[in-house]
Amino acid sequence: MNKEEILAKSRKENEGKVDEREIQILANASKVGMAVGGILSVIIVLFSRIIDVPLLGLSAWTVYFSMFGSRRLYQFIMNREKGRLAQAMIGITFGLACFAGMIVIGLQ
Repeated sequence: MNKEEILAKSRKENEGKVDEREIQILANASKVGMAVGGILSVIIVLFSRIIDVPLLGLSAWTVYFSMFGSRRLYQFIMNREKGRLAQAMIGITFGLACFAGMIVIGLQ
């Protein structure tokens, strides 16, 4: 087999599969998305303070912490890193606490 045949065979075998570069881009996109979500949550919370609507701020934190906790939980499940589990539990706990606060404020 010459070089061109080997490359053609490799392309055919890997057709439809995600390469390492795409996986790294997706991982980086996830990190950027979480950072943007965190920044937007802070802005929404500050805005909710200005207009005196705490439910708005709690809803932003509920979404952010739920995303954060579920992302870390998935990483723990895939890698079994104990630090990720602790981060997941913190994120999920904060998300649930904010959600409970939303319900309490909403029922008042």
